[in-house]
Amino acid sequence: MKWFLALGCLLLSSSVFATLNDGIKAFDKQKYDQALAEFKPLAAIGNAEARYYLGIMQKNGFAMPQDVDRALGWFKKAASQGYAPAHREIGKMYLAGDGVIADVKEAIKSLTKAAGQGDESAQMELAQLYFAGEKVEKNPAEAKRWFEQAAILGNAQAQYQVANLLYQGDAVEKNVEQALTWYQQAAAAGQIEAQYTLAYLYMDGQSIAQDYPRAFALFEQAAQANNRNAQYMLGYMFDQGMGVPKSPKAAFDWYLKSAQQGYDEAQLIVGYMYFSGKGAIKNPALAEDWVSKAVAQGNAKAQKLLDEMHRAAKH
Repeated sequence: MKWFLALGCLLLSSSVFATLNDGIKAFDKQKYDQALAEFKPLAAIGNAEARYYLGIMQKNGFAMPQDVDRALGWFKKAASQGYAPAHREIGKMYLAGDGVIADVKEAIKSLTKAAGQGDESAQMELAQLYFAGEKVEKNPAEAKRWFEQAAILGNAQAQYQVANLLYQGDAVEKNVEQALTWYQQAAAAGQIEAQYTLAYLYMDGQSIAQDYPRAFALFEQAAQANNRNAQYMLGYMFDQGMGVPKSPKAAFDWYLKSAQQGYDEAQLIVGYMYFSGKGAIKNPALAEDWVSKAVAQGNAKAQKLLDEMHRAAKH
């Protein structure tokens, strides 16, 4: 008899999982009517994840009337069963005053519960709150704690933030070795700012052994992702022949990409290269146009160059 009951429980559990999975697949495909049909009976028998999804659907008006109060009710039911994403959603609602009276203490309480259960989004939310110090008292140690938890779970943005805190040593103990490890992990995961920072450190050679080829490779990764600072630095490395053969033409091309994204230092150099004919065909009109763009951003060096160009034009 016991084996029969155990078999029945196993079959029921498998059925619930299959139905829940079908509901999540339908939800992800934005087939909300189908998702609702799957989640409703599961929520009625106490499935926390189904209750969470009903909260999301009710909050956004997906196949259900939009009703923030009822959504909060679904989240609270799921949270009472220990479902971390529900705690996170409650925390975000209280933090933003979304359908409820804003209450930072309640928000922190719910977010901390979710974060403590390993919810990566809640960990990031808490870390950013403590880091910014706008809605709560600034607390770099708590920010580092939660960024680190999310970083361990593989969040590249968190890895970058932990690296910054450790490298700068502001209000937390400075640890350059650990910082470099986190920068490397974040950069390997494609975090653009980490790629740029690590590239600069390799180029600078103060905190890590100088390595121009590695610096160039990392700058290139960030530049290909349209990071204008990295594009500028590639131009600089081609300009100076750092880790690559000198190439004024290649330098100009990367400076131009950066300038087109509005970086004033790049606009200044592009203007100078058009003015001098270094890496580009001389073009006084384009030279003045690019230098003027940098001047418009308050670049004092650009103003000096523009004055020099005007004096040269008179002779």
